Amino acid sequence: MAEVFKRLKEVDQTIVTGKGLKGIAAMVSAARERHPDVYLVPFPSNRWQYSLLAATSGAERKVLHSYPVGYVRAMHFLPATRVKAVRGIHDVVQNLNLLRELGIEPDLNEAPVFPVTESDRVSANSIVGMAGFIAVHAGSAKTVLARAKRWPAENYARLIDAMAKEFQLSVMLLEGPDEMGVADEILKSPRMAMGGLSGVRVVKLTGSLGVAGAVLERAAVYVGSDSGLAHLAAAVGKRTVTLFGPADPDRVSPFGNRDLVVQAPQSCGPCFLYPWQTPYPKVRCHEPYCIDSITVDAVMTKVRLALARTGAGV
Repeated sequence: MAEVFKRLKEVDQTIVTGKGLKGIAAMVSAARERHPDVYLVPFPSNRWQYSLLAATSGAERKVLHSYPVGYVRAMHFLPATRVKAVRGIHDVVQNLNLLRELGIEPDLNEAPVFPVTESDRVSANSIVGMAGFIAVHAGSAKTVLARAKRWPAENYARLIDAMAKEFQLSVMLLEGPDEMGVADEILKSPRMAMGGLSGVRVVKLTGSLGVAGAVLERAAVYVGSDSGLAHLAAAVGKRTVTLFGPADPDRVSPFGNRDLVVQAPQSCGPCFLYPWQTPYPKVRCHEPYCIDSITVDAVMTKVRLALARTGAGV
């Protein structure tokens, strides 16, 4: 996340402190050294670590959200200004609501933007060498949600085959450091054996986030997982078709692209329980995962909509 904030002209300094207890101690020390006026923790912040960091920051004002659960476990009793979290709104809007405690009236329609540099674009050009392709991302980070968020490799193979036949666009299969091997799973699927994916190119995004953003900037549309890469695509101005299983798209779909979400049809979702029902990451989902029930036809419908609005591939 540091790279995202380093690129914003409004941010003067970013501090990376590490993970675990050592990271928490370093974060407390870094805050206290700077004698902050305000210590603001964005949504979702319903964990004891956030309350403790705010309380020990030395800031005159600590601003966090309040939640219906976690008073004891997440240490809501520690002194802070708590803004009531509102269910049913996007996390971006949830965070902008914090600004009112600082006397700032936010523009709730302002979308997040990731600035891409010319250096990023030069590097991206050397990686993809073209523009106007369909960017497909089939992975997600290794979290409690990872498998529950991943559509099966065979489904992606069938989707890519369908897109290659219908649209006059090439397909780039993107793979980040957290999902190495996912592209191979797709390419080794039975659909590949039938020759349906011969024109697909795999692009391994192992460099900076800026270069990844510049690669996505060159795409006609993003299609794939509910992941950080989907949000990055939206933040560089791309339309994003995202597949949702346990997570809540009303909360965390790429901002401005809720209409392009493909959601599992089961009535039990979304079932990621944090932060409303538990003060720690927990998912109710189990096999067979609901993400597996999303059909290729349902995704194709959204891809057609996205491409029609961009004027590409038609």
